[in-house]
Amino acid sequence: MVPARLLSLLLLVPGVPALAQSPEAPPARNPPADESWAAPGEVEAPRRNSAPDDASWADFPGATAVPAGKDAAALPKLPEVPPLVPVDDAAVASPRPPGRPRRAQQQSQPINNLVSVLGARTMGKGGLGASFSLGFPTLSARVAYGVLPRVDALVGVDSLYGMMNEVRLGGRWMVLDGGPRWSLGLVVEGSHAFFLRPASVELKGARYLSGRRNWNVQPGLVASLRTGAKASRLFLDVRYHLSLDTEPIQRTPLGGLPPSVVSGNAFPIRFGAEVPLTEKTSYSVTVGGDVRTRPDDADFMPVLSVGIVTGL
Repeated sequence: MVPARLLSLLLLVPGVPALAQSPEAPPARNPPADESWAAPGEVEAPRRNSAPDDASWADFPGATAVPAGKDAAALPKLPEVPPLVPVDDAAVASPRPPGRPRRAQQQSQPINNLVSVLGARTMGKGGLGASFSLGFPTLSARVAYGVLPRVDALVGVDSLYGMMNEVRLGGRWMVLDGGPRWSLGLVVEGSHAFFLRPASVELKGARYLSGRRNWNVQPGLVASLRTGAKASRLFLDVRYHLSLDTEPIQRTPLGGLPPSVVSGNAFPIRFGAEVPLTEKTSYSVTVGGDVRTRPDDADFMPVLSVGIVTGL
């Protein structure tokens, strides 16, 4: 049997070399990266913000390579991309506001209006026109109907705001037609006037202001002129007014019994314009006056009116 002291020595022999070794040093705090996994000959990827290697792109899939022994000019070429053409800002349509429909741009052009009731131009066969004017001393309304290409029938009403009401019938004949520029015609109207008050109690009333009497006849000339083919139509109306008074009174003592009918003379002169608003409608402005010869009337009575003229 092995003695117990020898057995304990044998157990201590393997631990002697371990005690002779020096203790290991602790590992470094930030050790370098282990690059042993990288295969030899592999290209390192470019780092961020580094210049690219243009040579490495030559072997990228899709690059055109010239085969050995062939000329590069003989290879098929890719189609060239046309250069960008700058677009003029004025040619680009500006976007319209939402909710507002597109409208075609229309140039403002003069209106060719041939409807005339106050001038010399007639309505034409079958044409119908009307006018209404308000002013001093009377307001008036007219209707013109073309019975022939150059002849119109006229129907009208004049009123001294209720103190005198007059119904008129007449005609208009365009004697000379100068196209859209000018025209000259003959006009005649006959009327019967109704007065609110009798002549015996009237002093400078409806008869004095209007110059009308019970029966009236007004023949005359009317001319129209345009400054342009589609401009406003100027007109001049000059007439002779023959009035027949069936209610004459004697205003002087011992004058005797007046005749049953007393005539009077006057010369109405009107100048104005028909200004087109649409192809059938115009507004009218008239100025002028009546030159009278009756002793009971004013020597001159001014006239001013504005109104509307339209085709029906």
